[in-house]
Amino acid sequence: MDKDFTLLYQKYKEPIFSYIYYLSSNPTEAEEICQDVFLKVYLNIDKFEGRSSFKTWIYRIAKNTFLESKRKAKREILIDEVHLFESSLINRETTPEVNLLNREVHERIKETFKRMEEKYKVYVILRDIQNLSYQEISEITDTKLNTVKVNIYRGRNEFQKIYRELEGQ
Repeated sequence: MDKDFTLLYQKYKEPIFSYIYYLSSNPTEAEEICQDVFLKVYLNIDKFEGRSSFKTWIYRIAKNTFLESKRKAKREILIDEVHLFESSLINRETTPEVNLLNREVHERIKETFKRMEEKYKVYVILRDIQNLSYQEISEITDTKLNTVKVNIYRGRNEFQKIYRELEGQ
């Protein structure tokens, strides 16, 4: 069991951390929640019934653990440094001008997510950042497939609107 769990952990740690990180925008909080997620998975793996894929089951645990953490904290989510995202945007071999432009885009994206409605932010992150299918998102969020599609559409529109407003500032 421990060897199997280690393999599951290695396979899902990065995507689950990334998902929680985009929800919380705080690397420390994301790491703590991620640890809680894998503890819950370890303690409840025998309860996995196979009605959905393991991937959607663990994402649902991650979503619920994040929401539980948010309720407990009873505070607004603050945007913190985004090391993982920044490293994907900034290539150390590029010119300072390109790095500055990448940082500006990165900051605009962070601010856009910060201003988005929580409801839509989750769908955009799951679809466009985590690259999950509509079906997987439906299972994770316990939402009908058509509602998932509508929320992704609305979320993308909201993202674009906020992003364009920030570009104009």
